[in-house]
Parts: sequence; C-alpha cells; structure tokens
Amino acid sequence: MERKASRTRAFAVGAAVLVVAAAARSGVAGAAAPRRAAGDDRSFATGESSESRDLVQARRLVDRSLGWLAARVRSNGALEMTSAPQQPTIAATSLAILAFMAGGHTAEEGEDGHGARLRALIHWLLGQATLQECTCTRIAGPHLIGKFNDPGFATSQMHGHGYATWAVAMADGMSMGAQNVDSRERLKRTLQGAVHAIELAQHSTGGWGYRLEAEKFHEGSVTVTVLQALRSAKEAGMRVDPAVIAQAMKYLRDSQVRQADDPRFGGFRYMLNDNLTSFALTAAAVSSLNQAGDYDSKYVELGIDYMRQKDPLVRFGVEPEQWPWYGRFYATQAYWQYKELRHFRGWYPALVAAAERESRDGVYSDDLFGDVYATAMATLTLAVPFGYLPSFQR
Repeated sequence: MERKASRTRAFAVGAAVLVVAAAARSGVAGAAAPRRAAGDDRSFATGESSESRDLVQARRLVDRSLGWLAARVRSNGALEMTSAPQQPTIAATSLAILAFMAGGHTAEEGEDGHGARLRALIHWLLGQATLQECTCTRIAGPHLIGKFNDPGFATSQMHGHGYATWAVAMADGMSMGAQNVDSRERLKRTLQGAVHAIELAQHSTGGWGYRLEAEKFHEGSVTVTVLQALRSAKEAGMRVDPAVIAQAMKYLRDSQVRQADDPRFGGFRYMLNDNLTSFALTAAAVSSLNQAGDYDSKYVELGIDYMRQKDPLVRFGVEPEQWPWYGRFYATQAYWQYKELRHFRGWYPALVAAAERESRDGVYSDDLFGDVYATAMATLTLAVPFGYLPSFQR
C-alpha cells in the first residue's frame, strides 16, 4: 500500500529528516509534518491554534521526561532503574531508546543534545543479546539466532525481546550513520538474529507466549509487540518470513468478538477463545493491524468503534485503566493511523491533559514496573504525532 511504502522510504531519509530536530525542540514549527490521510483537510501537526498548543505542551512534557531519563543513563549505558516489584530492564531501556528517537534525537548529536546517552543506551542493549549459530532448516545456509534475555524479568521475556527488536530496527534507520560501519554491522547481525528468534517461537495458532522459545501458551499482548517489531525489521531491510506475519495477523483477527449481539462486539480478546476484552487490548490489536498495512478493514473499523465506546480518557470512567500508559500508547497509535484524524483530534488533547496531571517534574509512575518504564512509555506515547519515528508516520 502507498502509506506503508512511504514508511519504508523513511528509513532511507530518516537521518536527513532528523537534522531539523534541534529547531523543532524549541517549538513544533520545525517538526517534520506527518503525511495527510485521504480525506483530511490538513495534517494535525499544522492545525489551528488549539492543536498547536497541545503539541507545544506535549513537546515540553517530552523534553522534561527525556532530561530525567538521560540523567539516569550510567557510564556503561545501562539505565538506573527505580524501585519496583518487577524490573523489566530490557523493555524499559528499549522504550527509552525509542522515546529519544521519537523526540527527534539521534546517536550522532553533539554534546548539546542527547546523542552520547542514546548511543550508550543502544550499545548497552546490543550487549544484552546472545547470538549463536542456528541449526534449524527454515533458512538455508549458516545463520544466527539472537535473544534479548532479561534475567531480572522472567515474567515475559518475549515482551522485552519484542521491544528490543523494534528499538534496534529503528536505530538502524535513524541513529547509526555511515561513519559507524562496525556498529551498524553489529546492529544488523543482532537484529536479524532477533527476528529469527521470534519466528521460531511462534505458536501454531499464529500467536506468541511469554518465553523466547515455542510453547503451548499464547496471548495477544505479546503478539502485538512482536508483530510491530517484525514489521519494523522488515522495513529496515531484514529477512522476515511473510508467512509468520500473515499467521500473526490471522491470530489477531480471529481474536476479535464478531457476534453483533455480544456486548463486547468489536473488541479483541486477550487470547483466542478467551472471555476478556478491553480498551487496551483492542487498541493494541488495531495498531498492530495498522503496522502490518491494514488501515480500513472491517476488523479495524469495528475495533475503532469498540475503542470509542470504551475510551477511558475521552469518556472518562467508562472502563477502568488497569494499565494506563500501555493502553494509551497503543490507542494513540491506533487513532493516529486511522484513515480519518477526527478521533485523534478528540483523543490527543485529553492525553496531553492526563500527562500534565500525572507528571511529577517529568516523571511518571507504574506501581508494578516502576518509574523508568512508565516515563519511557508515556514519553513515547506523547511523541507519536511528532513525525520522527518511521513507525509512527501516517
């Protein structure tokens, strides 16, 4: 599709686009304008005063949070985590890398930017991958398998691996210039190996579970994470088995409630044949279908309708936010990628207002996963319409 082809081309021009980032940080006027969707009278980023105010406010919030994250980068590139019951270090670091790039920063920036810290984060993340020769027969000839293992977060290794694969794919196109030949080669080897690990771990239903190996369990939240990673890796030039993506999309579509008399109609289930649906799960599924090139199918339309009915920000209190920034992250992408911007225009001001209320000098909290994870996720979410990250371009 034309929109997906445009996103692929963004990898070739990403570094050039980010040259304007320094100007954009002092105001959104210098930001790269996102593409208009068919039927839009204008892009959101060049909208009227109220929309511009939301973007200016979001820019301030993002810059404040990135400053806090930057201060927590240690000399070895590791992020200093805050106290929390669970420590998803790989996932939090990957989301922080994505947040810096979505905010318009690259690893090539000078001392007046966040380049050195972003570069350190990327190298630390690459160092967490275990690469080894793979003996499977799915790929002819010698090839590698790579896994991002997080010893401190055994709950869901695949979530962290998916976010890490996505971050590395984005870094390949945006933060590793021609002068970093050795680093780019290392990055590409790691990325291709990480993709292969995802391929081998896919369940026969098309979904993925929490482990980095194939298992009997599968569920939707992991599936959407790795599907976004696979699409980003493919656009970065990696070899990705198209059958794996096709099976994953079928898994998501089969997870949707399609009975019109069911009160959950249009929602996406936690897993196949499960009773649980939610705003967050549906937003994640819709955004992932968008990532795979499905922008206006019946699945997307019904999912958007369900989201509008259950929207906890625009229709406050309709559905409790169990995982607030997780749901907001995917909802922002789903509304942003939808064929019309009218839903996004209603959503984004409420999102910015919620971020303003919940920010503590740029810091956001999550009772389970901690402040670093929450701040990286919130910052990445607010930066969706900035237009820097190829995954977020309309």
